[in-house]
Amino acid sequence: IILSSSADTKFLAPMLSAQLKAGYVPNVVAAPESTSPFQVKRTVFSNKGFAITQLDTDVKIIGVSNNAFGSVENKTDTTVEDFAPELAEAAFATKSIEIDKVVGKATIADADIVVSGGRGLKGPENCGMIEELAEVLGAATACSKPVSDLGWRPHGEHVGQTGKPVASNLYIAIGISGAIQHLAGVSASKVKVVINTDPEAPFFKAADYGVVGDAFEVVPQLIEKLKEFKAQNA
Repeated sequence: IILSSSADTKFLAPMLSAQLKAGYVPNVVAAPESTSPFQVKRTVFSNKGFAITQLDTDVKIIGVSNNAFGSVENKTDTTVEDFAPELAEAAFATKSIEIDKVVGKATIADADIVVSGGRGLKGPENCGMIEELAEVLGAATACSKPVSDLGWRPHGEHVGQTGKPVASNLYIAIGISGAIQHLAGVSASKVKVVINTDPEAPFFKAADYGVVGDAFEVVPQLIEKLKEFKAQNA
């Protein structure tokens, strides 16, 4: 059984594993290296290393890491079948009393693009440009640990080894120097962009693209150009 690495499947996979008496390996980044024995490659230590894990159970469940595989066109014909399961109330061990969802805002776990701010913002009053850039891009907002510790941004936006991991297609770090714990949390992102005044900031070594400049000058110009581009291609 192959599952994605969404927040829902990470919650359901261990329960499914226990129900089926199946071995479960999360964070898989490659196709099985061997099927007899069944071995898969997965990330460990907050994406800083890899391990080959062997599953010996009859039923096997693997969770594929985000961005581990590229898109491949499948030209085979498929058949869609309607499926309407019938589940009795007694089949559920838990019951939802209330569901409170944030509407209209992308979440860090599911966003294709994440815009993140660090102490280079100099204060919570300057977080508006992060939110505006995220709105233009349809992105989620995030922050470094010091920013959440200072109360500039909600703790739920803290990205890093001790916060939330990010595996977005694009991660934009603004005013973030790039502590090793933060870099570990964003290493699975496909493209990483950093904007920082310090050319020696560690994030530049991990980034795919870097802008050495003042965020208070670069970000407003970026927002303006993106708005112009969207208007021309609307």
